[in-house]
Amino acid sequence: MDVYGYAKENNLLKGSAIQNPEFREFFKNIKIKTIVEIGTFRGISSAYMAQFAKTIFTFDIVNYKAKYKVWEDLGLTNKIHYYTVKNSNEIKQVLDKIKFDFAFIDDDHQYETVKENFKLVSNCGKVLLHDTAKLKKFAGVRKFADEIGAEIIGNIGYWHK
Repeated sequence: MDVYGYAKENNLLKGSAIQNPEFREFFKNIKIKTIVEIGTFRGISSAYMAQFAKTIFTFDIVNYKAKYKVWEDLGLTNKIHYYTVKNSNEIKQVLDKIKFDFAFIDDDHQYETVKENFKLVSNCGKVLLHDTAKLKKFAGVRKFADEIGAEIIGNIGYWHK
């Protein structure tokens, strides 16, 4: 399955982590079983990561319907479990019931939100942050990534124990 080609063909790259080559390359060199993603949007990053994991649990505050077609077209509906949530407490309720070994945060770009999301998932030992580029609109993400000592590669930041 060519998720990147699908995204390109269907105009789904804008705003998605898979538009960044460093994101696409990252997953080729890491072993993952279960991913937690905070910030689903149109589901194309979820679809990309699903190529490298057995299961993905993904959360967002808005249920963008377009993701269901993406996942169906790519044959991924059985691998991706989506939850619409109101806040981090609702995410925590699900996380308390599952075991995961990787997290991807691509949510609100405010410092406090990124920090709160990181606290929810950091126990897995491997967390990837999106939107770490030195741009004013991503300042909160970048500040937090620097604070935790994440390795910054282009527009992603990788933290691991």
